[in-house]
Amino acid sequence: MKFRIATLVASLLVAACVSKGPESQLGTQEKEQQAQRIKMSRTSDCVYQSTISGFEALGDRYVVLFAGGGRKAYLADLSGGCLDVRSQNSLAPVDGDGNGQICGFGRDSIAYRRMGMVEDCRILGLEQLSDERREALGVGAPPPKPKKEKKQDDKPGDGEKPAAPN
Repeated sequence: MKFRIATLVASLLVAACVSKGPESQLGTQEKEQQAQRIKMSRTSDCVYQSTISGFEALGDRYVVLFAGGGRKAYLADLSGGCLDVRSQNSLAPVDGDGNGQICGFGRDSIAYRRMGMVEDCRILGLEQLSDERREALGVGAPPPKPKKEKKQDDKPGDGEKPAAPN
């Protein structure tokens, strides 16, 4: 009988220590805001594997893949259990179905080395990002396209005068 009372008192003490106030909710609001901000609209876009040139992790679930010298960006939704993606300095897109593309469907994934082991995280969705969406996610605008320089021997365009001979 004394054992039951001692167990009851101990469980009440433990229950009294558990907080349901705002202190126990720390971080949940930020996670909800991030999930709302990142919410994907399309998940079936594709990018050629050979054009992927960089990445930026937005947590352990979302990664932005850059293609075409950073001018195009794709938001990849990764399967759960991809720990420490944010701290990685190299990721490898894995073309699981051999079609040369990384897509938001199929067997494509992102692989990285963690603690001597290769982690393989399946891509659940892929969305090409507009410039506005890139800004909203905080990954910056695309770099400007390089301008072609005109050569001296190029023909003049409409409304241009031909160059005077030397």
